Formats: sequence, structure tokens, C-alpha cells
Amino acid sequence: MNIASNRILLTAKRLVDGSGNPPIEKPYLVIEDNKITEVGQGSIQAKFEDGIKLDFSDATIIPGLIDTHTHLNYPGDGTHTDDVMDRDDDELLIQSIANAQEYLRQGVTTIRDNGAKNRTTISLRRGIQQGLLEGPHLDLCVNPLTITGGHMWQMGAEADGVEEVIKGVRKLVKLEAGYIKVAATGGSTKTSHRNLPAYSYDELKALVDEAHKFNLLVAAHAHATEGILNSLNAGVDMIIHCSWIEPDNTPKYRADIARKIADAGTWVNPTLDQSIGRRREQLVALKDKGEITKGQSATLDVLQNDYERRLAEVNEMINTGVRMVTGSDCGWAYVPFNRIWGEMNLLVAAGLSPLEAIKSATLDAADSLAVAGKTGTLVKGKEADIGIFTGDPVKDVKLLKDPVAVFKSGRRFV
Repeated sequence: MNIASNRILLTAKRLVDGSGNPPIEKPYLVIEDNKITEVGQGSIQAKFEDGIKLDFSDATIIPGLIDTHTHLNYPGDGTHTDDVMDRDDDELLIQSIANAQEYLRQGVTTIRDNGAKNRTTISLRRGIQQGLLEGPHLDLCVNPLTITGGHMWQMGAEADGVEEVIKGVRKLVKLEAGYIKVAATGGSTKTSHRNLPAYSYDELKALVDEAHKFNLLVAAHAHATEGILNSLNAGVDMIIHCSWIEPDNTPKYRADIARKIADAGTWVNPTLDQSIGRRREQLVALKDKGEITKGQSATLDVLQNDYERRLAEVNEMINTGVRMVTGSDCGWAYVPFNRIWGEMNLLVAAGLSPLEAIKSATLDAADSLAVAGKTGTLVKGKEADIGIFTGDPVKDVKLLKDPVAVFKSGRRFV
């Protein structure tokens, strides 16, 4: 469905504006062209004469969701990153188109891509901008900066030393990257080491300063604690994963560093569905059906331990005042482009209220991407990016799946 009208009136049972305020009962919202022009409570039907009237009597109107961590090139079916990166650019572009369109249908109207191969996501962005295909608003890093052989090196932006990382930032500015992503530690790329820092403080500081000179935010992939600390001290704007891994590959939560993160106001995207969510659910289901293999059972045992540990770590960070934001890491490993609610539900399990989890995927996510002036809340003058879902997600964020309507910039796509 694709409805375009100069004026649309939406009514529903409730409205959550994304700011963290309690829901509004019996709301109305008016869209004109691509903007929200009025939000209120009560009846407006008699005053609304021209335009389309749409009533969603048992549903909740919320801002279009924002996922701060996606990988558009990836299928989300468990394929290892090294194998995905062996695919041709044309195949990766087709995958990216399919993922972008699926996420828009899921009510996700803004996504930050956290790394793709070569220029594949640039082609996607151009296609959306030129009206050749539909998709969410895109915030692209294009390619993540990484050391030689580092995490995601196949994407095309290896850089070593202060001079090379500065030049790397400038190359990404030339490609009109929306922000800079840096692999401050290793990850699941086979030639990298997630337990060790990749870049030094001096390299990260030079990278951050150069990015900030061009008014670009910096997000740092960081599993190893030393990489977390280097990223924080260098002034990055977001720390991704924040896994607290020691050099010997054991986890050790650092309350002192968490306090520094909170004091700095640095965003953290813990990617819980990627680490302890989706795959764990799949293996539990296999176990319940009696179909789990010995190897899968061993993996499940590890994930069960990680589940309790990661929820406790994120709870500690929340209680310390660290600002959490929703980023599902979808596409990567086993997380498909239909589970933003899974990440939000795990943030609730870690200590956020459902209303706070919704805020983490609306206003907070918009703030973390520096787009809160355009989207993220349902207020007059902002982009008409809207999702409408059956039931009350303030009671259960798992209801944020299968939307009954989705609007991006005032146009209805579901």
C-alpha cells in the first residue's frame, strides 16, 4: 500500500510521542505533505473536512522506529561475516535493497548502517533518493575504518597509524558518509582479535578529531575493555557492544569505566539480541523439540551463562546513568531485519521500562544520530515518520511487530 495525500488525519486508541511522556488517550494526528502539523487529544473529525481520515481504534500511534545498528549487506541467517564478504557487490546490493524494504514494512523508518562492502550502500541511498525504490531514511558510515586485517577489513577501509586514519576519514567525507564507524577492537572477522584493542588512543584521538572537524559523529565497535577505554578517552560519541572482554578473553565488568561513560554522556549500543537473544531463542526451541545436537547444546550452555551476565552488566550501566540506545545489529549472524522489538525487549529485561525502551528507539536513537530535530518524536513540524501497532506497547514492547500502518515522510507504505 502506498498512500500519498496532502492531508491525512490519524486517530487511534492511544499515542506514544516518543519523548518518554505517558501515552495520550483518544489522540489525533494530522499530516500535511511530509510533516506533522497537529497532535492533540479528543475529537477533531468535525473540523477536518478535506483529506483522508484513518481510524485505528484498538491501536497505538508511535514515532517511526530507529535502529542505530544494522548491516544491510547481510542476510541474518547465520552466515559468517567472512563468507558474506566473499559475495559479489551486485548480490550484496540486492540483499541490501530487500533488507531496507523489509525494515520499512516493519515500522523502522530510520536506520544507521554500521558497515557494508565497497560502495553498495551508496548505491542503495542514491536509489532511494532518486525515487527508484522505497526504503527508510539512511545514515551510512559507508565502510568502517579498521586496521589491516582487522574486523570488517573486507569492506574496504583499512588504515594504520595516525596519518592513515585521518586520510581514511577524509575519504569517507568525500563519499558523503553520514558518520564515521571505527573498529576499535577486533570482532568476529577471523583475522581479528575481539579481546584486544585494534587502534591505539593516539590513532583514535586523531580519527575522532578529524571526524568532528567535519561535524561527523563517531561510533566505535569495542569488545575489549582496553578498546572501550581508548574509545571513551578519544571522545567517540557512541560505544557499540561494550562487552568488557579482558585480554585473556574472560569478561570482567568495570564499574569505574562505566561511571566515566555515564559522566561523558557517551551513548552505548549493547546489541543484546545479537549476543544473547535471537540465537539463544532458536536453540531453546530446538531443545524443547528434542532436536538439539550436542554441539548446539554446548553453544546454548554458553549463551545461557552469557544471558545472565550481559543483562546484569547492562543493568549496572543503566543504574549508573549510561545512556542506552536501541541498535539490533540486524543482518549480522542470526538476527534478521524484523526484530527491533527483540532488542527493545532485552533492554526491558535489563532494567528499562517499556516506555523507556520505546524512547531508546525513538527520541534517544534520534539524539544519538543527531537527527532529533527532524524525527524521533510526534510533534508539530517534524517529519511524518509514524508506526501504528495493535495493542499497547507500553505494556509489552513485543507488540512492536507486524504494524498495521507505516508512514515515512507522510507517505503510507503499510
